[in-house]
Amino acid sequence: MLEQRIENYWDGRADSYNEVVQREMACRKKQAWESLLRKYAGEQDNLRVLDVGTGPGFFAILLSGLNYSVTAVDKCEEMLRQARKNAALAGKTIKFLKADAHAVDLPDRSLDLIVSRNVTWLLPNPLEVYQEWHRLLKPTGKVLVFDANWHLHLSDPELQAEHDRYVALAMAKGYRHNTSPAQQQENEAIARKLPLTYEKRPLWDEQAFRRCGFQQVVIEENISPLVHDEMEQLLYAPTPMFAICASK
Repeated sequence: MLEQRIENYWDGRADSYNEVVQREMACRKKQAWESLLRKYAGEQDNLRVLDVGTGPGFFAILLSGLNYSVTAVDKCEEMLRQARKNAALAGKTIKFLKADAHAVDLPDRSLDLIVSRNVTWLLPNPLEVYQEWHRLLKPTGKVLVFDANWHLHLSDPELQAEHDRYVALAMAKGYRHNTSPAQQQENEAIARKLPLTYEKRPLWDEQAFRRCGFQQVVIEENISPLVHDEMEQLLYAPTPMFAICASK
């Protein structure tokens, strides 16, 4: 089953992904992400926020630091273990739940904001998830999605060539993968089975959000200079990170 395979993969990546998040917490990226969250979410205290696919809790901790009331979900138990530990170390009170993105056990119209980072590309049924998020939001609620076309190169030969060229350039400058060859192979095999590997985003997302009933969709096509370091900007040059803010 694909969903179980995804869960197993990310449970196995929890420790190494937590190391990435720890480095983000200790550098300028933390402030850059806080600025982006403030820009789109606003400055109100006690907004009720859901962090979907929290991983080791990076966004959940930042959002709690902005005085929001945060619930964070992930389907991987090992990620939640890291997130709970990181939140405790940061002195943040966050409600963590094990849940799928398309089936969150919260009431209709109960949230002000839903946030996800590097999650939506992993969804087997992304349209179903956007429908679920529309259900969960209050009438003035917003969704923030931060993601990229991480694996579009698998379905586009020209983009694959460009992807390979930038990986070679990055490796010549000292970049090394933080995953094993077996993990890279499994990650690619999973990506080939996911629908958003074959869609050009954020165009697909804009259309999907409108189909789900969102009234306004604002897109920032390239936030990589804000949130990536020099090596990441080189490595991911063909597929920069984008931001989407969809208002109900």
